[in-house]
Order: sequence, then C-alpha cells, then structure tokens
Amino acid sequence: AAMPETTGTETQDPAATVPVEEIPQEVVYHTVDDSYFDDAVFIGDSRTVGLYDYAGLSNTTFYASTGLTVYKVFSAPIVSVPGQKNKITVEEALSEHQFRKIYFMIGINEMGTGTVDTFMEKYKDVVAHLQELQPDAIIYLQAIMRVSTERSNKGDYINNPGIDARNAEIAKLADNKKIFYLDVNPLVCDDTGGLIKEDTFDGVHLKAAYIDIWKQFLMDHAIEFY
Repeated sequence: AAMPETTGTETQDPAATVPVEEIPQEVVYHTVDDSYFDDAVFIGDSRTVGLYDYAGLSNTTFYASTGLTVYKVFSAPIVSVPGQKNKITVEEALSEHQFRKIYFMIGINEMGTGTVDTFMEKYKDVVAHLQELQPDAIIYLQAIMRVSTERSNKGDYINNPGIDARNAEIAKLADNKKIFYLDVNPLVCDDTGGLIKEDTFDGVHLKAAYIDIWKQFLMDHAIEFY
C-alpha cells in the first residue's frame, strides 16, 4: 500500500499518546487441571449455578444464585455457612476468606433494567469493590453468555445485540494484569451468533452435557502464578 502523503504536520500515532502502563499487556494463557480452581471463587447467576451443578469442581467455591444481579451481588444472602441455618451475603463471605482467583459472570437478569451505561456504572463499582475485598486475587470477567437466536428474536429485553453491547464494555475493563476478560461465546454459539440450539434447553442456559465446553475453555485460559 502506498504511504499517505504528509502535509508537513506529522500525524501522531494515537498509541504513542497512551502511557505505556495503560496499554494492556499481551496475555499468555496456560492450560490447567481442576486443582487450579481450588483457590478460586465463582460469582454469578443461574448460569454459574449450572457450572456448579455439572462441572465437577468439588473443591471450588461458588457464590451463585438464580436471579442474581449486579445490583444485589453483595447484599443478597446466598452463601451457605456450615452449621448455620441462615445464609450470609457475598460481601460477608469475601470479607472472611481470601481467594487467588475470582470468576465473575453476571448481566443476563439486568437486561430489562436501565441502559448499557447504567448497567456498566454498577458493574464497574462491583469490580472495584471485589478488588477492595480481595486485593490479592486476579479477576476473570466472563462475557455474558448469549442466548439462542430464536430466544433473541422473541422481541423482549433479552436479546443478543443487548448482550453484545454490554460485553463490549465489560471487555474494556481488562488490564491484563489483575483483570482478564474471557469470552466463551465463540465455542457455544452457532453461525447466527446465538447459543447452539442443541446445547440449550431453554435458549438461555447450557444443558448439563455442554457445561464441559465452558469448563474446558476456562481450563485452557488460565493465568499461571510464579
């Protein structure tokens, strides 16, 4: 390609104006086994409950609940405590125990509330608070899983364009040092961009047999500590 002619004033490379420490590092992911998740906590809604039920990660901590949202993530009493009848909040649980890794996926239940901007405002607050509560943990922000194209086309607030708009903003929060963005969608979606029909029983949740695709993706995208 021919070089564009300059008009005397050199156009500056936009990247050159960004301080070096703000340019995300290139990430080198490793493949790990189940034991990698022993010091991890998974926080999320019904999709993460599915991972808890069917991924076979018996040594891993899950703070997940059907219907969980960014607005209630710290205040809803969803964490069982051995020997206690009452559950405690994620806030209390994270104050009592430190983890090395946090896997966070949330956002499908908030689709009908507010805008992408109001959702992201709260989502950013949640991530910042996770860092306050768990200063030594790395945080994996998982893209919101899409729904089937059939479900997306129903015409209500749960649709893939809305999910994609949120994921594009979530991805920007990754600094690839302490916060990483992981998107399993390419592995569970068909060429129309929606969840593969055979993989889902309701257009929103993965069937038990396909949870392993998600688990394997996470195992193939692990940051190694040295």
